[in-house]
Amino acid sequence: MTCLHEKSDLQSSSQEELRQFVLAWGEQWDTAPPDFAEFEHKLHARVMAVERELLVAELARYDVTAKQIEVEGVTYRPTLSSTAPYLTSAGEVRIKRNLYCPAGRGHKSICPLELRAGVIGGYWTPRAARQGAFVIAQVPPGQSEALFEELGGMQPSRSSLDRLPKELSPHWEAHRSEWEAALQRQETVPPEARVLVIITFDCTLKNT
Repeated sequence: MTCLHEKSDLQSSSQEELRQFVLAWGEQWDTAPPDFAEFEHKLHARVMAVERELLVAELARYDVTAKQIEVEGVTYRPTLSSTAPYLTSAGEVRIKRNLYCPAGRGHKSICPLELRAGVIGGYWTPRAARQGAFVIAQVPPGQSEALFEELGGMQPSRSSLDRLPKELSPHWEAHRSEWEAALQRQETVPPEARVLVIITFDCTLKNT
């Protein structure tokens, strides 16, 4: 089995573009102070481009090339290589990766890169999924989409945000007891507390 460890190009096009942008922007001071809000916006976009390039280089290292691999006692053999989109905390990237499938028809392929890197739902990197889940727990998918667009990092679609909790739910259910117990251990009751209030909701649908 070979893990693809490609050396990152520290003189990448995005880093050169960032350097040229900073130099060119500084020249504007020879005539008049430039618009700082515009600089802040454009700088962030270029820094995100650099981050995406570095994330692509690192994520590609999790791919595997082998004549066969074994996962949970099942032998898989390579089927094809294809390019797929992944959402990182810096935005969407596209990476070529290898897929493997067990012998016989009708079996689902697996992607070692996704398994080893912890990709959620075949799309979200761990940090991107964490951020998406946190935001969507606070506001609806539509507002979450607008919020991410305003922040200027990753920009998941409303439909992707809507699917994310469904992708995470099986992982939560598989560890519900231990994770709920861990959360309860973190809860504390202030010493000055004298009253405990429990609120319940009746979610029964009634015909009117």
